[in-house]
Amino acid sequence: MPRAAIWGSGFVAGIHAEALRSCGVDIAAVVSRSADQSRAFARRWDIPRWGQDEGILFEEGIDCVHICTPPGLHYEMAKALLEHGKHVICEKPLCLENGQAMELAALAGETGLVCAVNFNARYHDACLRARQLCGEGALGRLLLIHGSYLQQFGALPARADWRYDPHLAGSMHAVTEIGSHWLDLAQHISGERVAAVSANFGRFYPERWVENGMMHARQAEGRQPMGVSSEDAAVISLRFAGGAMGAVTLSELSHGRYNHLSLELCGERGSLWWNSESGNLLHTAGAGGAPTAQVFAFGNGFTDTFRRLAAEVYADVAAGRPSARPSYPTFESGRDSVLLLNAVYESAANHSAWISVQGRDV
Repeated sequence: MPRAAIWGSGFVAGIHAEALRSCGVDIAAVVSRSADQSRAFARRWDIPRWGQDEGILFEEGIDCVHICTPPGLHYEMAKALLEHGKHVICEKPLCLENGQAMELAALAGETGLVCAVNFNARYHDACLRARQLCGEGALGRLLLIHGSYLQQFGALPARADWRYDPHLAGSMHAVTEIGSHWLDLAQHISGERVAAVSANFGRFYPERWVENGMMHARQAEGRQPMGVSSEDAAVISLRFAGGAMGAVTLSELSHGRYNHLSLELCGERGSLWWNSESGNLLHTAGAGGAPTAQVFAFGNGFTDTFRRLAAEVYADVAAGRPSARPSYPTFESGRDSVLLLNAVYESAANHSAWISVQGRDV
């Protein structure tokens, strides 16, 4: 059985660790910037080696490394791992710059290593079934693809973490953190590719006030000023290569929305819709007919999607190379996502102008 290591020790690193344990993969090491956090993470997951030295990850005996760090660090990390012959599972987005994304995808192909990006939302039972229905032509020609991804974790007061540091998170945070998932899922299920975008960003609190690690909307005694240039919310219009139109609303300010990803596809022959907070229901309707719901009775949740992705990736890791047509999201998927995300940013920075996604026709 292959041996894994984890680069990072935050929340998502724990989800990766749980997925690896459930797949029977040995976790040989964890590395992060904080020695205390590395040690605590290692104790929690019974990992024999821990530390701050990234050289641990390049040693023989470690087959695959999970990059669970802020996106501003991904490019250098992924490149170094590939150059040392390690298979990689990287959190999204793959990196921040188009050139970096193209370089990493090319390097993955040249090395023949197994390289995946954690677009785990693809692996909900309902999403797998929705993709199957679209692939079978059940909806006919697609006309409209729309939805939202809403969370409350950025609603002030909120913790001042790396997401608001442009050196670690880049120039965006809502679009890259949650929008990347929605855009990947919409394309994966529909089989259509976004060709052009028109985006409008909401930056509602460019100046915030921090006290005890929490951001506030207003000044008060003892609070220090903090500038934030990235978006809290975005509304994005979409043009798909196959002719469908679309739209998505992204928000990290939506009270009561813990992790609400919704997606609806409307075609000439029928529609389907799903949301992550009722994740075991897939709704469908034919032309002129009443809606029906398929129930995935034994359930599947957020952590299950990580397990399924890991199981598919590690089947290839065990073989030592990617399969001819990997079923999991590869670095090519990660590259395409970065190109799309940066087109969104360019549009928002240019008064919502329509921007073609690099490498795709409008």
